Amino acid sequence: MLEDDGDHGRIDVDLSATHLRLEFVDSTWEFSFPESWRRVPADEEDVWGWELPGCAAARVRLRRHPRVQWEVDVVNVGADAATMPTPRIAVTSTGTLVPWFAGSAGEVVVALPDATVEWSQRRGSCSGAPDAFSPFPEPLVLRAGAAASAAWRRQVLPAAALVPPPPFVPRRRYLPAGEPLELEHSDAGLLAPGLHVLTTADGSDVLGDAGLHTLSFLDARGTATLEVGWFSDMGELASSALAEPHLPPNLTAWLLASDPRGISDLDALDVALAEALEEPDAWGVLAGMRAATLTDLPVADDVRRAAHHVWAHEVDEGLRQLLVTHALVRGWEPDVVAQWLLPGPPVAVTDAFRVLGSVGLGRITSEPVSHGGRDVVLAHMWVAAHGESAAAAEWESAVDGARWRLLCHLSQHPDPLDVAWLLAEVLRD
Repeated sequence: MLEDDGDHGRIDVDLSATHLRLEFVDSTWEFSFPESWRRVPADEEDVWGWELPGCAAARVRLRRHPRVQWEVDVVNVGADAATMPTPRIAVTSTGTLVPWFAGSAGEVVVALPDATVEWSQRRGSCSGAPDAFSPFPEPLVLRAGAAASAAWRRQVLPAAALVPPPPFVPRRRYLPAGEPLELEHSDAGLLAPGLHVLTTADGSDVLGDAGLHTLSFLDARGTATLEVGWFSDMGELASSALAEPHLPPNLTAWLLASDPRGISDLDALDVALAEALEEPDAWGVLAGMRAATLTDLPVADDVRRAAHHVWAHEVDEGLRQLLVTHALVRGWEPDVVAQWLLPGPPVAVTDAFRVLGSVGLGRITSEPVSHGGRDVVLAHMWVAAHGESAAAAEWESAVDGARWRLLCHLSQHPDPLDVAWLLAEVLRD
């Protein structure tokens, strides 16, 4: 594990006329100044200077003790107020980056095989994306003699550790449609465009339509933005997914068979299964298992043949795990399942940082939803395989958060494959 000893191993510095690159063990931070700025000498170690002639001076400082911290200061040295271009910062890593650039709140969490690293904003007002974010408000306007300052500090935690969110962030940010989001913010103002807000003794209860929304908290530090959301139930999502055009027959069969409200149209399922099992894949077999064990449709022989074919040709280990799990839960064809289990577990245990990283560690982020239903389901399976412990409970909570966020996204933008995976998780128990 990386040691949190103040320098965290080698820190490489690369400097050019407009760029400064600080390379840490966990990540690289590259500061880029617009061409209108020019580099000037600095008389201190780990300090680098730039100037905007006749207007502003800037310096970047690296502090190594007691914790690594970088700082950027910009001062208006002119005689008048000025609007000036600001440096941009690009963050890269060989690990998984989870960024949150939210004004007066900001962090970048890096998941590595041997550690979790959190970079948190101590001063400043950040916005943007990892490939180019600003540590200052944009545009940056400073009166004569005024200064702006940004600082980010690093801390190292054990591998797969989860960093607690800031105090103003509610424990659950993504909720079932119709359930109020309870916020405690007695010392902060709240902006909630498009949402219904009811003031309470300690803060607010907020309600919104299904989907993802943005709240803004205003306090003495500035304005911090936070994504929240509400999601439709799985039955509604299944209906929305079925309404999408050009669905493959196997996926159609599974969506019809897996509606949590029950199989409402046996005739449609019969037709879909007949077409699906002509050229079956894992979704068609899952639908067939469900139909064979829950309905009177005469599909048992066709499903068995399809299952043998799919098991022999399916290369997605996640889908193979779903087939085994659903067959065991449904009590479907024990002799077939016994043969499937002979080689051993179909899914190898993956490193925690990769599994949790695939769902963004369940962290707050300013990035769009990038994980899918497959990521969530396989992460839940991985957590379940690790038994009961304090760490497993934290991991499960993180994966739950990722699942709820995805559900909010799917409530606005239904994706049949993502819905299929999430339905497979709901129905396996």
